[in-house]
Amino acid sequence: MIKRLVFRIVMMLAFSAGIMSYMASINGIDVRQFLPAFEPPQLSRLKLPAMPDIKLPGADAQKPTISKVYKWRDENGTWHFSENLPEGVTAEQTIFLNSETNIIQGWPDPPPVNTATEPNNAPTQAITPSAKLNPYSKKAIEKLFDDARGVQDIMDKRSQNLERAGQ
Repeated sequence: MIKRLVFRIVMMLAFSAGIMSYMASINGIDVRQFLPAFEPPQLSRLKLPAMPDIKLPGADAQKPTISKVYKWRDENGTWHFSENLPEGVTAEQTIFLNSETNIIQGWPDPPPVNTATEPNNAPTQAITPSAKLNPYSKKAIEKLFDDARGVQDIMDKRSQNLERAGQ
């Protein structure tokens, strides 16, 4: 109740100020002369920090280097890798690393599955284009969950393979 009353009073004041301003402008009176002059505050000049010179790659590109790494096993059976071979130890392998190559090998591709010789007893589902499928329909939501389960199965198999490879 009070909010409505306050709103009506504010609206009536704004409306009456608009009418008075219009009437004054019709009579040639500039209403802005009655408003206090506003001057923006004077701010001190800010000095921005200088940007550092950035060297683009290729301008002073480093030449690729080749590092020699030794691989050896200690008396406890632990493998060690180092650029310096300790005295009295013979390296089982010497590895040369190029600074421009990736030293982490990718996981090998799985062997291709021959589906022509294996009988497929699973019923084949018709693949419907996702453009024609309503994203809020029951079929679309079920397909989304099936896809998520498939991705989870792939990730589980990958983690098992990585665990086996690390042992």
